[in-house]
Order: sequence, then C-alpha cells, then structure tokens
Amino acid sequence: MKKKLIALSFIAAAFAGCSKDQFNASEAELTSDNLTTGRPTFDNEFSTQPYKLNVIYFLPQDVEPFADFKRRISTLLLQTQDFFAENLEREGFGRTSFGLALLTENLLNIDTVRGEYGQDYYSYSGGGSRIISEIEQYFAGNKHRKKSEHTLVIVPSRSGDPLNPGGVPFYGLGKYCFALDYPYMDVKYLGQDDAYGNLATKWIGGLIHELGHGLNAPHNKERKSEQPTLGTALMGSGNHTYGKSPTFITAASAATFANSQTFSKVERPDWYGAVDHDLEKLDARFENGNIIIDGRFTSNYAVTDINFYHDPAPSGGNKDYDAPTWTVKPDGDTFHVESPLSDFYKSEGDYQLRIRFYHENGSWKTYSFQYEFINGIPQLDDIVIKELLSRDGWNIIDADSEEDTGAAGKMLDGDQSTIWHTEWKQTLPDHPHHFVLDMGAPTTVTGFAFLNRSNLNGAIKDCEVFTSNDNVNWTSQGTYTLKKQTSWQYIELPSTESVRYMKLVTANGYGGFRYTHLAEIGAYTD
Repeated sequence: MKKKLIALSFIAAAFAGCSKDQFNASEAELTSDNLTTGRPTFDNEFSTQPYKLNVIYFLPQDVEPFADFKRRISTLLLQTQDFFAENLEREGFGRTSFGLALLTENLLNIDTVRGEYGQDYYSYSGGGSRIISEIEQYFAGNKHRKKSEHTLVIVPSRSGDPLNPGGVPFYGLGKYCFALDYPYMDVKYLGQDDAYGNLATKWIGGLIHELGHGLNAPHNKERKSEQPTLGTALMGSGNHTYGKSPTFITAASAATFANSQTFSKVERPDWYGAVDHDLEKLDARFENGNIIIDGRFTSNYAVTDINFYHDPAPSGGNKDYDAPTWTVKPDGDTFHVESPLSDFYKSEGDYQLRIRFYHENGSWKTYSFQYEFINGIPQLDDIVIKELLSRDGWNIIDADSEEDTGAAGKMLDGDQSTIWHTEWKQTLPDHPHHFVLDMGAPTTVTGFAFLNRSNLNGAIKDCEVFTSNDNVNWTSQGTYTLKKQTSWQYIELPSTESVRYMKLVTANGYGGFRYTHLAEIGAYTD
C-alpha cells in the first residue's frame, strides 16, 4: 500500500509540474487533416470494406482536446481492430474486423465536432442523447463524413483530475457508443503495474467494451471451460482485465460482430432492415448433463448465426454480465445446440434463455424463455414452441371491449405488433374482459396458445377458458394463469376435445391495470 501511495504522489507531482498547453492540443492539431474532405484513405488490411466506423472527437464549447489525441486514439483503435480480427479468426469467422478510415499508415481520419453548449450540458447522465442529436445534425450537413451506421464518440474528461478522469458519457446507446479521453489515454501504459497501467486498463478496456456495444453486442460471460485458457470475456468483465490478463471475444460476440455492417465486405441497401422471422418449433430437454435445444424457424432473410444466452437471475440487475453463451450455425431451417452444465457458474435459481437469430442484412430477432433450477436440475418445460394449427377460416366473433386501433381480429393476423386492446382512451372498463374465437368447424384441440405484445403492462394474468360447438352451451375447461412473457405460451385442456368455439374470460392482468390485451391466439394438438 505504501509503495502504491508513493507512485500516486509521484504522478500527481508530475501533473502539477505540467502546463495546460502540455495537456491540450494545439489549434493546428485540432484543425488539421482530420477535417479535410476528399483526401484519399491510406490502405490497411480492411480498407477495401465499404463501411467504416465513424470516430468522433466531441468538444463542448468550453473544452479543448487533450494533446496528441489523434495519435493516441489512432494507435488504440488500430490495435483494437487487430484484437477483433484475431478473435474472430479463432472463432471461425475468418480474419475480419471493423473498417477504419485512415489518413496515413498510423493516423485515423477522426472527425472533430464542436458542441453547441458547455460541458455541463453533456454530463454523464443524459449527455449521450444530446451529443447524438448534434452529431446527427453534423452528419446531415456532411453526408460524406458518415461512413456507416456505427459511431464511436470520444469526449475529453471533465473532472480536471488526470488521476481520476470522468464526468462524461461512457456507455452504449444503440449503434452509438461513448468513451472519454484524458492526458494519459495511451496504449503504451497497458500492462504496467502502476497507476498509469490501472487507468489504461480501466479506460482503454472500457472504451473497447463500449465499442462492442456500439457494434451490436450485448453483455455475456465466458464459459467456465474457456476461462483457464482464454481468460475473461470482453463483453463480460473484460473492461477490468484488458491489458492486465487474458481477455477475449466469445463466439457469441464474434458472431454478433461478424454480422455488423462495419465488418461487411459487400455493400447492400437493406442493412438492419425489417425481417419476417418466426420461431415455429422449439423443444428443450436435460440429458446427460446437457441442456439440449432443438428448433425450426422460417425467415425471409438467410439466418447466418444463432446465439444462446443463459442468463442467471435475469431480474437481479446484473445486466447479462454473467450469462454464458453458445453459438451455432443453422442447418437449413433447423438448429441444435448442447450446453453442458459443467460450463455454468451456478445451477440454482431463476434463469432466462435468450435465443438470438442473426440475418444476412445484420438484423436480429430475439426470443426469451424463463426456466429455473430445482435441486441442481434445470426445469425446461416452458422452453417450448408447439406447432400450431392452421388458422384459415378462423374469426373473432365477439369481444366485450376493443379500441379502434386494437380490434380483436388482430389476434389472428400473424403480427405480434398488432394487438387486441380493450378500451382505455375514452372509457376504461374493468375486468372481466372476454372474447370468443370461432374456428369455423369442429376442430380437434389439445390446448390453446397465446402471444403477448412486447409491452407487458396489463397482460392477461388469471383467466378461465370455455369451449362450445354451438356458441350457446359452454363447458368450462378450467382456470389458468398466463405468464408475463413475450414468447408463445400454452395451456393444455384436461383432455383433447373436438370444439368449434373458445371463449376466454379474464379475471385480472399484470400490474393491476383495468385494461388488457393480446397479440395472437392459436391452438395445437399433440
């Protein structure tokens, strides 16, 4: 501890002996070639890629850049580019990385953008969205400067303390990510066992972690078997280990990056456009110490990769940092994955399984399922999607309440974003609510399927199901509790029945709301 205090004191003294000009960039550096248009870009390994990462050095009105920022950030990002390439190659995606626009062999084409307000306006909380608004204005007036949909924004630290930088946005917001600059933000300090090295790991590792978010990657953790040889996952806790101990990109993150626009070697006009994707069938089982998942899907765009995130305690605020992951390629329109429990860090409590499909245009579709461990065994009954009966000729013939934009018939249109919604704008009737489904003819049914909208406020909780063949005489098939989830869920009748009509009557909804809603209704037979 005494040695560390001496080192910190020495650095503080060194800073005290520096003039402001030694920390701040010169006017020549600020207005040099990084603002020049039409200059050819220097070739590097990924220079032929049509999309490049936008790199913005953002300056509030009352802030000047730190000295030598272009060299330091250029060196950092070129090394990061190589780090990504090595990891994607190891995971079977070839040697590929995000594109960068360069002015010389070692100097990036960085855009310096001056903000409209002082530094207080761009604080950590809320400052990111304000900066995005101004950068979008900049791109609108300088269309040739926008090289892709992905932007890294670096803002000089506002703390005034070189040993304790901070106070500016440092996070991911969609395809934007934010990091800070400070006088000693330099890769030459990575790996040093002193205050310089600790700061380099924290802020350089943090920048690369946030860049991962800006390139579409969520958090995830290394599998237990990977840790001894590969170390810590970048999109887990790798922002605390980068430069100190082995840090790597997981296969799931590599798959995400490989499908990011900035990694593409081809141009296409439909990047991140809407996809028509449906997970038609899903089965999960626990066998020989493995969670085994099989499924089938349909998609109007080719699926390139499928990620599986097993997230423990999903409501505990851990933000997915501890979710081990697996990645597979589809086999036509089917997939199969095995996740050994020996690669999990805990086998107790609640888990969320997220299955994310990546498409050739970079878009993804995610499905979520809940499960839990009991006595060390995963309970997987709810990780299921059943093959549903055709709904040709089906109609909703009665509903107690519906909004003009939430007609009950929308439960049969195959679109999760269009829903039946009871009245709430002018009047707000309370539960019970009901609707009646007519399947057109007597149909053999084992159970019914329900799909909520993405916003679960007011989703149906407790309900009773009735069946009939004449819409007059009704038989109760029991009461059920639907789950607060966005994937398909199922109720099984006491016995397989031949029925034409089904009536659902609600008792209440989640959150205590008077209204309720449902996106889709279906039926199945085993």
